[in-house]
Amino acid sequence: MVVFSKFKNRYSDMMLKIGIVGCGAIASFISKMVVKKKINAKIVAYYDKNIHKAEKLSKITNAEVCSSVDNLVEKDIDLVVEAASVKAVEEIAIKALSNNKDILIMSVGAFVDKELFLKLYNLAKEKGRKIYLPSGAVAGIDAIKSLALGKIEEVILKTTKPVEGLKEALENKGVDPNKIKEPTVVFEGDVFDAIKQFPSNINVSVMLSIASEFPAKVVIIADPKIKTNNHEIFVKSSIGTLKVLVKNVPCEENPKTSALAAYSAIRIIKDISEPIEIGT
Repeated sequence: MVVFSKFKNRYSDMMLKIGIVGCGAIASFISKMVVKKKINAKIVAYYDKNIHKAEKLSKITNAEVCSSVDNLVEKDIDLVVEAASVKAVEEIAIKALSNNKDILIMSVGAFVDKELFLKLYNLAKEKGRKIYLPSGAVAGIDAIKSLALGKIEEVILKTTKPVEGLKEALENKGVDPNKIKEPTVVFEGDVFDAIKQFPSNINVSVMLSIASEFPAKVVIIADPKIKTNNHEIFVKSSIGTLKVLVKNVPCEENPKTSALAAYSAIRIIKDISEPIEIGT
């Protein structure tokens, strides 16, 4: 451990400069980790349509509050973190990449749109920039990427969440969350319909589909008796079979998001700023 510690210290001057768009639970968590020096990064700027949210985080990090996405991407930053929404991804990513900035996209669900995926892929390639997609609330992404080198035959995601975490999406579907007293299947279908009906709850299904290059089948269960966000993953490939069960504690500030999703953002920021990358 001493050897690794000394090795890392040689790279302590690699300070990653970050701009964050969307100042909700994820942005708040990243900001706190930066202040605690858990990652070797500096937050330079924030932007949120609700300026008060941006100002609140600015008081923690002393970062600048920007008046627009355009204003933020013009700053001296290395990485733009999108933590806004699925609908905001296209604008933020295009402006970041066009201004020669790498981008970390939290709202991976946006990539259920294949045309958008290719559009941003080609723009990043043209500009010589990177688009980073964190693993989010699931595990096994490295293995799934490897399994995809063979022939993927099936990808299934079974997600079980507390009713509170699904409340907004259920209400939008015309379902009264208060009437759910037992574990109840509230969705069963493909990844495309899943992210459409549960845009803030099931980004993991899109992440699995991207990693496996195969459209995932999705089952969502609302359970009033649990306190964790549970994801059961099954991937069958000509190379092998993967089964993973992840039980995540919900993020304190936003029960729709698993704490692991926030930590995966921190992990990828650490990986970007450090000289050694572990895993595929």
